[in-house]
Parts: sequence; C-alpha cells; structure tokens
Amino acid sequence: MSINFPGRTARLEAATPAEVAPPPPPIPSSGPTYEGDDGKPPRENWFTRIKTFQSLRYPGFRDFFLAMISQMASQNMQMIVRAYLAFELTGSYAALGTIALANAVPGLALSMVGGAIADAVKSRKAVMMAGQISNALNASVVGLLLLFDMLSINHLFVAAVVQGITMALMMPSRQSMIPALVPGPVRMNAVALNAAGMNFMRLMAPAIGGFLLAWAGGATVYFFMASLYLLACVFVVRVPETPKVVERGTGTAWSQFKGGMANMWEGILYIKRDRVMGPLLLVNVFVVITAMPYMFLLAGFVQDVLGAGPDALGMITSISGIGSLAGALWVASMAAKRRGAWFLIGSGFQGLTLFLAFTLSNSVVMLSAIMLVMGVGQAARQGLSNVLVQEYVDEAFRGRVMSVYMLQFSLSSFAAFITGMLAAWLGPRVALGGMSLALMLLAFGVLLFVPRLRNLD
Repeated sequence: MSINFPGRTARLEAATPAEVAPPPPPIPSSGPTYEGDDGKPPRENWFTRIKTFQSLRYPGFRDFFLAMISQMASQNMQMIVRAYLAFELTGSYAALGTIALANAVPGLALSMVGGAIADAVKSRKAVMMAGQISNALNASVVGLLLLFDMLSINHLFVAAVVQGITMALMMPSRQSMIPALVPGPVRMNAVALNAAGMNFMRLMAPAIGGFLLAWAGGATVYFFMASLYLLACVFVVRVPETPKVVERGTGTAWSQFKGGMANMWEGILYIKRDRVMGPLLLVNVFVVITAMPYMFLLAGFVQDVLGAGPDALGMITSISGIGSLAGALWVASMAAKRRGAWFLIGSGFQGLTLFLAFTLSNSVVMLSAIMLVMGVGQAARQGLSNVLVQEYVDEAFRGRVMSVYMLQFSLSSFAAFITGMLAAWLGPRVALGGMSLALMLLAFGVLLFVPRLRNLD
C-alpha cells in the first residue's frame, strides 16, 4: 500500500477487506427530511426545473402551498363579498369601515398571543387545522343566514370578529412552518413563492367572488368559501411535521401565564434592538396602513362613484390580478440583491397608481387599466416585505416576529375604518386619493433617506 501525502492524490493499492474500515451506521435525524412521508427524494419535472418554481419539487411544501391557495382564495373572496353586502345593506362607507374595524381589533389584541403559540406548541399543523375548521363554520353560518334571507349588518359584524380572532391565532403558526419544509438553498424561493401565491389570491379571489355574487348569489359564494377552507384542511393533513420538544411548565396557571407574557415581551425586545428587523417592520406597518384600505372600500367606490355592480367589481380586481401575477413571479425569480430598494420602489409605485386611479377614474374601463399596472407594484411590495422578514429574522424568534408581521392584516382593516369614516365625511375620491398620496411620499422618502433599508439584499 502506498499513500501520497498532502499536495498529492492519495491512492490505495491491493487493500484487503480487513484493511478498510466499514462505513459508520447512519445517524438518525430528528430534523425535517424535506422529501415527504414516503421518504423518496423530490421529483423534478420541466415545471419545477424552472427557478421560479423550484421549491414546489418538495412534496411537503407543495401540499402547504396548495393549502395556502385554498385558504387565501376563501379569505379574500369573503373580504370583498362581505364588503359588498355591507354596503348594499346600509349604503354607508362608515359601515364598511366598521366591519373592517371589527375584523382588525382581535388581530391587534391577539396577534402576539398567536406568535407565542407558534413558538410554544408541539404541533403548528394542529393550530392550522383548528383555524381552518373555525373559518369553515363561520362562513357556513353566514351562508345559511343568506339562504333564509335573515342576514343583517350585525351578523356580518360578528362574523368579522370571529374571523379576526381565528386569523390572529393561526397565521403566525402557518408562516413559521415554511423553513422546515424546504432545505436552506431554496428557502428564499419558498418564502417568495408562498408570498406570490398569497398576493395572487388577494387579487384574483375577490374577482371570482364578485362574479359568483353577481351570477349565483351570496349564499352560494359563502358555501363555496366554506368548502375551500375544508379543502385547505385536507392539504394540511398531508404536510409532514417534526414535532417540537416543548418544555411544559410545572407551576401554577398564573406562573405559566406570566411565563407566556414574558415570552411575548422577549419578542418585542428582540425587534426593538435588532438593527434590521425593527426598522423593517416599522416601515412595513406604515406602508400597509396607507396601501391596503382601498381593497376594503373598492366595493363602495364601484357602486357609488362608477354606478356599477358586482360583475364590474369582479372584472376590475381580476384585471389587477394579471399585473399582480406578473409582479409576484418576478419577485420569486429575482436574485438576492437590492431587495430592500425594490420593496420601497414597488410600494411607491403602488401609491402613485392608486392616486391616479381614485382621483381621475370616471369609468370602469379607465379604473381597470390603471389597476392592471398597480398590481405589479402591490405584488412587489407584499412579496418582498415577506422575503426580507423571513431572511433576516433570528430562528428563535421567528414565530413572534411573524405574528408582528401578520399584524398588517389587522392594521389594514383598522386603516380601512379610518378611511371609510373620511370617505363618509369628505367623499371617496379625497379619502382614497389622500391615503395613496401618503403611501407614495412615505415609500420614496424612506428610499432616499434610510440607506439601512434601501441597501438590504
């Protein structure tokens, strides 16, 4: 046997079996395997070889993605159909804002609780399934009230509160599951693709809801939404999960409650002291407050200003979804460079197009054309904000940080309440145009004067 030492190629000659040590036995791993329950390696095809969709080759993430599509389709149909029904029942922008506020308050109060749950429970999947079942029951009750012509604005208010509670407790667990479903090299793609799917459903599902409302009636739409929530449960069951080891408290209920509060406070302190996470979440809060209210009030604008019905509302949101799809796929494909700058540019561009849409539009065609372009900026804003938070957060605080990030849903509803009150007082063009102008000035101001965020990759 001869061996060449470092600097040369090592070679074994005429080695006997006794001279070669057997390979060590494999060490069991308690972490995620990424291949799914069958243990087979992920299968590739022409679709998943495309860089934009590479994370879909992993079965666990694929089921998670399909569950998200079903859930977000139902949730966003409900947002626009509920708003249209509320305006039809009352004819009031203030009523639209009040419904949005009813949805927002539980999220503001319970979102950090949801984050603490995500970091503390043994199975985040169980939290997701409980939330989907609750949403399905909520939608079914509203559907029955519509079917028997018993629906009132008070029923919509209660349904909005129930949905707000459910989403606040469930969504941090859902968002925190993504990193365990794909390996590190494609994690950014998974986060971006998940955000792209959510953004696409936010813009396409309302269009489907509007068309169904015009053609089949509200009861049919709500029953369809309930079935989508149940379909999401089916996909969630298939998602693999390695249960976490959770240390259970042995003290009194009060001491365990104090421990939970301390857990949430640690998350707040982490956000405050982190040089990236604090400014990023703060800017995102103000961007969301100015960017999202139009989605809750668009139903009133279409009926009141343009004099159109739910079919026109569906068409407008469907056309904006085309631009959103283009923007979402671009985010999923882009390189990890200057994403902070593109997040701010997308936000400012959305503000500019919304300002033009609500101050100048006098027809469905004109509003649709502007909203088509607006969708690109909105998808870039929503997708890149999610990617940046997921990339820069410390894993130990992921659930609690995501609960703060998910506050954007509640904050957007709270901002819609304020905008609705302004619309009732000053008119929809002034209220929506003013919020859009604020978004544009905020985003471009941060882009110019806050290099810490502008230079994030």
